Amino acid sequence: MFSKKVLIISFMMVLLFSGAGFAEKENTRPSAAPFFEIQDLFTSMRIPNIVVATDGTVLAFAKSGRVLRRSEDNGRNWGPIQKIGSDAGGSAIVDENTSDVMVVRAKGGYLWRSRDHGKTWTRKEIVIKPNALGHGSPDSIPVQTACSESGITLQHGKHKGRLLMPARIQPPKGNNDQEWWPYNYNTAIYSDDGGKTWQTSGPVQSGTGEGTLAELSSGNIYYNSRCHMAVDHRRRIAWSYDGGHMWTDWQVCEHLREVGEPFYFKYGTKPSYGCNAGLVRLPLEATNGRDVLLFSTPDNPGSSRVRMTVWASFDGAKTWPVKRLVYEGHSAYSSLAAGKNGTVFLLFERGRKKLY
Repeated sequence: MFSKKVLIISFMMVLLFSGAGFAEKENTRPSAAPFFEIQDLFTSMRIPNIVVATDGTVLAFAKSGRVLRRSEDNGRNWGPIQKIGSDAGGSAIVDENTSDVMVVRAKGGYLWRSRDHGKTWTRKEIVIKPNALGHGSPDSIPVQTACSESGITLQHGKHKGRLLMPARIQPPKGNNDQEWWPYNYNTAIYSDDGGKTWQTSGPVQSGTGEGTLAELSSGNIYYNSRCHMAVDHRRRIAWSYDGGHMWTDWQVCEHLREVGEPFYFKYGTKPSYGCNAGLVRLPLEATNGRDVLLFSTPDNPGSSRVRMTVWASFDGAKTWPVKRLVYEGHSAYSSLAAGKNGTVFLLFERGRKKLY
């Protein structure tokens, strides 16, 4: 823990709580109040990712996967900050087939792999194949995993065992210039050979960036996207029925709004700029086989990134009837993970007097 006497401009904190703390109706009190335990993990670092390794070790990443801290006791205590590598970066994924943990930097065509639950890391080159639009490979308009939620290992259906990660592509130049936001789109990359080769999937809606995804017990995959140009201040969703290769049923998510940052816009209109978010499906062992999803992002109808909140869905992401305020003040990017015992980990950015 960092001393409270240290002036911190912004930092990341991890929140532990039980998924059982969510009642199924907004006006129903849970049998026991959610148990929150908050710990400070990183100072003056952004871009969180958090995963749970197959042995139960919790890995909290910052700086887009460049550094991490490990907990071997379900988040109660944390080891020192580890630097993965000088050129590390991207988003994390746990390969449930092999127990390997990877931080994938798709834009650069490589990843960092750990075979000991995050203790040590080795750099490996990978192959990124483009999608039908010709986008994705590092030598074209590259696909990027950085700033998106952690990846998953598919558990159901024909593509069981596939590694799937949310990602984004930024045509036509591969950068985040505001004038090109309407052409940017979220996508995914997937691997059927343990992370050696990755295929870029088809697009979701244009104008999106920084995605999250979760697999339901049916094998259907839910994609929830930040929208940079949302005049309706709502998130965007899509579905895949083929293991993440194509995304269909594009929709506006009426239940989850985007926080706005209108001061950022150069032009006359002020749509929501949106925010990165976290998403996780709780382990079926902890929910009696039901698809319970949790989603995290700031909850503010105004322009400021404040009020970090977690929503719960009990019907496969059709509705999100329950939400719990986690932190009232300045808060932004977040990442969610869950252990097999039902403990939920929320790693998020917050500021005390200002956000950044």
